[in-house]
Amino acid sequence: MLSLRPRPQTPVLLQPWNPNPWALVAIIAGIAGILLGLLLSLFAFSGPGYRYHLWRWEAETLTSNLFTRLGIGPEPSGQESPGALLQYFALTSQLRAALDAPEPDRALIDALVSERAAYENNVERLMETYIDGAIRQAGLQETLPLFGKVRATWPPVDIELTSPPRLLVRSPRDRIERKGDTLLKNDLTLGQIEEIERKSTSDNTVSLVVSVGGLAAYPAIVRDDRSYDSLLDTSAHEWVHHYLAFYPLGQKWGDGGDSETLNETTANIAGRELAILVRAAHPVALPDDADGRAPAAPPATVDYSKEMRALRLEVDALLAQGKVEEAERTMEERRQFFAENGIFIRKINQAFFAFYGTYADGPASSNPIGPSIERVWELTKDVGQFLRLMREVESAEELSGLLNRLETAGKGE
Repeated sequence: MLSLRPRPQTPVLLQPWNPNPWALVAIIAGIAGILLGLLLSLFAFSGPGYRYHLWRWEAETLTSNLFTRLGIGPEPSGQESPGALLQYFALTSQLRAALDAPEPDRALIDALVSERAAYENNVERLMETYIDGAIRQAGLQETLPLFGKVRATWPPVDIELTSPPRLLVRSPRDRIERKGDTLLKNDLTLGQIEEIERKSTSDNTVSLVVSVGGLAAYPAIVRDDRSYDSLLDTSAHEWVHHYLAFYPLGQKWGDGGDSETLNETTANIAGRELAILVRAAHPVALPDDADGRAPAAPPATVDYSKEMRALRLEVDALLAQGKVEEAERTMEERRQFFAENGIFIRKINQAFFAFYGTYADGPASSNPIGPSIERVWELTKDVGQFLRLMREVESAEELSGLLNRLETAGKGE
């Protein structure tokens, strides 16, 4: 006989939804990248030429990184990762030595590239972990929306060790100013580079194709043929760009004026200091001949920073007087002087200074913004505080106001 008596109910405990925040970030970024790639593939095409299509690289890389962020794939362990680091940079030194040989052995180079690839993902994730720890130490983690109790690094540190695209930089002849950059493929020959520069140069514009150490795409593109210290600095630098993109300073990028200089100089200083925190927390001792550097070259016989800064000031003065041809002749003469003293630079022109002068803490810049941002760092001496202050700065005038407030507060102590 069928009983109509209700069966006892098993109590159900409702738990708040608390997903892994990294999984959510990975899923959202991965889906967005895939959809963007599919969309652009419908309306864009790769015609002949030398342009680098960043959207395509990001779509492909975000897809693979989705699995990494979800924990699909090997995790670097405390024992395996330092060993991978040693092997990766030892192979990088061997590879650079092979490439610098009078007659490069292509078979050897291919073998070294293939061998190093086995360690690449492990090294990337280890460096991401190190930088994330420095960000946490600096107090730069943020509370995630909808997860008020969860503090996390935003955006997540994400790098790809690879060969970055090259960059075509343009500047007016009569002054030093970046006037439109173009990403180019990374495998251009010297002949192709010179052809591009020739076609993009006119009576009023000069150009230069430069190599870059990194690019703040997402994931960040970090040049893979450098030393451990160089890769660490570049990786931290590019994460700072990612961080600033969510604040007024980063959102001014591309607006002209001093926006690029403010961003790049801030990223240089903050990236440098984050890398210092990493080195203190995770000392890495690599042999001099196996740390990713090329074989030692004879030391330069001149002070590069001093000579380059003097050249920049001289060129600025000549251009201000309208002496364009004399300025160009001076740059070529100084380039030859550098070469005679062991420093080989392919071309020095207005575009050279327009690009390298963006980093106002470097010798190729004469922009007073550099010393001002360095002074902000000196008055804070805390990378977290430094970034929280600089991220709100949108102009040279606001930087001056910030510096005045810090100087006044310092005098009142």
